[in-house]
Amino acid sequence: MPLKIIGCLLIVAAAFSAGALLSKRLYRRRDFLGSFKTFLQALKTEIRYNGGDIFSLVAACARQTSFPIDVDGDKPFEVSWQEAVGGIPRYYSLCAKDLELLTECGSQLGKTDLEGQLSHLSLIEARLDSLIAEAGESIAKKSRLYKTMGFFVGASAAILLL
Repeated sequence: MPLKIIGCLLIVAAAFSAGALLSKRLYRRRDFLGSFKTFLQALKTEIRYNGGDIFSLVAACARQTSFPIDVDGDKPFEVSWQEAVGGIPRYYSLCAKDLELLTECGSQLGKTDLEGQLSHLSLIEARLDSLIAEAGESIAKKSRLYKTMGFFVGASAAILLL
């Protein structure tokens, strides 16, 4: 009998942990989008005041802000950026809108004059703000739900086994 109870407790703990992991994904997405915003702000500053080629500016800003993107200087920037965005780990739990915005960010960099690039980055930053707000709302609505549902699914399974 005690072994059965221990098994049921382990089932409840495993289901709760699964809910907590789903909840953690929401926080990782929000944190990634926040780090992307910091990266964009640093890139705008670098473009405005330092100039230079776009590859070195992006690399410097990525190092400075710990943003996980690495562009390769052997290809055109847009192609290199798209490959770098495609290489972002699934760990961050980005949705299609996030990836679309990331891809769009690199589409105009290095192609226009200084003001054009800064305007493009400002537009991306404004759209990013709405994604960050959406991620915050997701956390507020779903984070607790995932944990609670995990607990109750585990408890239900444990009751069925008893």
